[in-house]
Amino acid sequence: MSEAVTVRVEGRDGTSAQARLFLSETPRTALAWMPAMGVSARAYDGFGAALAARGVSTVVSELRGGESSDVRPRRGVDYGLGELIDDHTLALEALARRVPGVAVHVGGHSLGGQLAVVHFAAKAGPATRLVLVASGTVHFRAWGFPQNLGVLLGTQVAAGVAKALDFFPGHRLGFGGLQSRRLIEDWAHAGRTGDYRTRTHALEAGLEAVTKEVLAVHVEGDTMAPVEATRRLLAKLPRARVQWATAPAPPEPRRLNPHFRWTKGPEAVADAVARFLLG
Repeated sequence: MSEAVTVRVEGRDGTSAQARLFLSETPRTALAWMPAMGVSARAYDGFGAALAARGVSTVVSELRGGESSDVRPRRGVDYGLGELIDDHTLALEALARRVPGVAVHVGGHSLGGQLAVVHFAAKAGPATRLVLVASGTVHFRAWGFPQNLGVLLGTQVAAGVAKALDFFPGHRLGFGGLQSRRLIEDWAHAGRTGDYRTRTHALEAGLEAVTKEVLAVHVEGDTMAPVEATRRLLAKLPRARVQWATAPAPPEPRRLNPHFRWTKGPEAVADAVARFLLG
């Protein structure tokens, strides 16, 4: 099993976090990976190691505010989706320096996949392939009734809590982890309208022109990223060439939705991703 090599990635505004590198002995390609909201980079160690064993060197960036980040959301500490994308660009560059001459692609899980779509169009440079695992738009119209009402209510209540407190205490509420006010507001805006935008970043510029290859992996039993939500997200890339795969989640731990449980036994997902990237 490939062990993680950690590297401190410093943002352009002086913040920093620890990216986790999984370097294949004979890398044939590489992947820069973005985690789900509230999920630490360490949670993907098994996935990164499985990809490295299959010839795909991988970097998993820590989302700003995450476990190894030197930023802790609180009153007066604010950032949004745009800053997460900027941070990930630096992690991608750190991986590219470790695997010179090897193509580096982009991907992500859940919110990380949503951001990877934007990153793919705007900042991924020569990357030609995008990987989404258990990732779909949070736009409430992607769900049928009555789930759509729950999604809309949940995203907007979260934004209200974040506005009232000037941060979002998801670690206490059981969803999303500790997050900044603006990040939750950006996420809630996507839940209400389907659009990704912030006060500082035009996130969707260039999406309609993307003609590259995309893999969408649906995890069996995942109720947090249903197929229709993934289709709605991919509709932002109307000219992309999309492939689909389905992968099982391990049976345990049952307390986790398959949306997250796949990271506990990621071999099937890693197989699908490696086939796509190496094909």
